[in-house]
Amino acid sequence: MGPYAFVPFMECYHGIVSMDHNILGQIDINGEMIDFTNGKGYIEKDWGRSFPSAYFWMQSNHFSIPGISFKASVAKIPWIRNSFVGFIAGAWIQDRLLQFTTYNGSLLKKSFADKNKVEIIIENKKYLLEILAQRDFATALASPIGGLMDGRIEESMTAKMEIKIYDKKSRTTIFHDTGRNTSLEVAGKIEEIMI
Repeated sequence: MGPYAFVPFMECYHGIVSMDHNILGQIDINGEMIDFTNGKGYIEKDWGRSFPSAYFWMQSNHFSIPGISFKASVAKIPWIRNSFVGFIAGAWIQDRLLQFTTYNGSLLKKSFADKNKVEIIIENKKYLLEILAQRDFATALASPIGGLMDGRIEESMTAKMEIKIYDKKSRTTIFHDTGRNTSLEVAGKIEEIMI
């Protein structure tokens, strides 16, 4: 969240704990033991009174080679007596983090969703990021509204997203891959965040 993490009146705060780590452990589901050992992990946290009234959120660390994790979100952010469209995207590519955020001078060039897909284009001084996520079956989850868990959001964990990152100076593609097992949420009045 950059400097916004220190603003005391934000409705929602967001933090990334780990973008890519190994998993060790198992879980018993109705007598069936599921082993997650050697799986890929991602941990983030949200806290506050309410989720944004409109947002896209997506994450995957299942790409064609290990050591890749990607996260992006676009949301309507209430601000004093107004609001703005904020965004955070991060590509963890083999121990290197490329950041595209509202607070680091990046520009949101496209933000679009329909029932089949989500498209996001973000540009910073060095790179151009293009995201095309294909939506899939979603499950309802509880979400906060005014401090109570009364809301419902739809999250898919079987979506796919194609990521392209261009180096503007060398005019080359430095990353192009498709993340499977993508977690994807499209929530609220999404027309408020479409560009």
